[in-house]
Amino acid sequence: MTRLTEKQLLLLTIGITVLIAGGLGFLIWSDLRTIEELKAKKVDLDRQIDGAEKEIALRPDREYRVIANREISDREVAFLPEEEEIETFWEVLEGFADDSGVVISEIAPSTIQRSGRGKKGAESTISTVPQVLSLRGTVDEFLRFINMIENYERIINVSEYSLSAAEAPDEDQKYRHGLRLALTTFTYSKKIASTIVSIPKYEEKREHAEVKKWLSRIKLQEKETYTLPAVAARRDPFVSIRRRPTSDENGPQANIDPEYQRLIIDNIVDLVTSLQQGLTLEEELMRRGDLWRLTAQRKENRDYYTQISDALMSATKEITIAELKDRLKKEVLVPFEAIKKRMEEMRDRNPKLNAEQVQEWLARITKAFDEKNWGGVESEGRAFRETSKNGQHVKDDAKDLVQKIFELQRQAKVIDTFFKRRIEISGILYSPRAQSVAVINGKQMTVGEALDAEGTIIVVDIGEDYVIFETEGVEIRIDQKSQGKK
Repeated sequence: MTRLTEKQLLLLTIGITVLIAGGLGFLIWSDLRTIEELKAKKVDLDRQIDGAEKEIALRPDREYRVIANREISDREVAFLPEEEEIETFWEVLEGFADDSGVVISEIAPSTIQRSGRGKKGAESTISTVPQVLSLRGTVDEFLRFINMIENYERIINVSEYSLSAAEAPDEDQKYRHGLRLALTTFTYSKKIASTIVSIPKYEEKREHAEVKKWLSRIKLQEKETYTLPAVAARRDPFVSIRRRPTSDENGPQANIDPEYQRLIIDNIVDLVTSLQQGLTLEEELMRRGDLWRLTAQRKENRDYYTQISDALMSATKEITIAELKDRLKKEVLVPFEAIKKRMEEMRDRNPKLNAEQVQEWLARITKAFDEKNWGGVESEGRAFRETSKNGQHVKDDAKDLVQKIFELQRQAKVIDTFFKRRIEISGILYSPRAQSVAVINGKQMTVGEALDAEGTIIVVDIGEDYVIFETEGVEIRIDQKSQGKK
């Protein structure tokens, strides 16, 4: 075997050393890389742990909110009958019929329908129950039956109805019409509700201060009720009042009809009663400060007032029987004088609008203005003026808003009047450096010229495809391609 020379041994030693050093270097690099990857994983795990700890920290608060919502939910569904109670609900309807006087000829329930599905296709706990009722009764009996449905503690929606007027009275001389009602009520399924995920120690946690705090923040919607007052002489609008008798050759008193004259008084008495009830409601709305409903109620009351005034003008001539004249005075004229005085007193007791209420009105008027609904601006503005007594019955912090409303109303009126002039732009000769010319209503016009003889409508700018006019301090733009836009 040949011995290696000293030089070869040196080279071999160096080579082996390099290989060993390279291997060690690779191992060190690999270990460092593994360490970096582990550090990155640790950072990610720390982040996940931190997020999980935050979620865990939020769990009690979320549980309290869920418990509060479930408690409220239980109260809210209290007015929904359970599925097994629906037969009892039909018995309630039959009780309403007995109390009001209507006769139910048919109750046709439909199949119970689920109102929808929750998450992951789960059945909803609330179901709709549509049904159809066929009834027979007088107008007064119908109204009382509907009022009982309206005030019932359960939810009942009347989605559709139809009425067939009676052609002849029954033996008791009352006209009983046919009414068909499509009703919808709702049921609550505890069986489905019981499948909701449970919360450990629910009863104990329900008494926690956080639950009570959340419960205090949630307000249940209160149902408004209205009890229909009894009216002894409510006129049936589905029965034609006989035509006014005419005089013949035997004289104007020959065809006096007591029944016809009684019907005239009955109708006016009904209007007087409705107005008295309306004024009571107006006073209540005034006391509450419910100005939106107050405005509508006032309009309704003024309509009743006008109807009574018009009816009285003809009634004083048509009522000729002494007994009925006396009744007209006692039941109509005397109460009507009291109503006039009452309305005068109420006119001076307008509540003042606050800034929030005026701002809501301004928002509606601004919306109508932006939509170029000039009629809507005028209608809302007129209602505001009536309610606020032309801006006098508002609080001091709302005065600036009142001026904005009045200005929008003024501008809308100016713009509406402007467009009613039927202004047409048939051509534009535009020049960015020289004077532009527009052909308006067949006449060549430049900036600064007046469209009308009075000089109230001035051309203030001419663009490539538009003309801007100024009238009464309001600038109005008309595009040539889309005539009539602001």
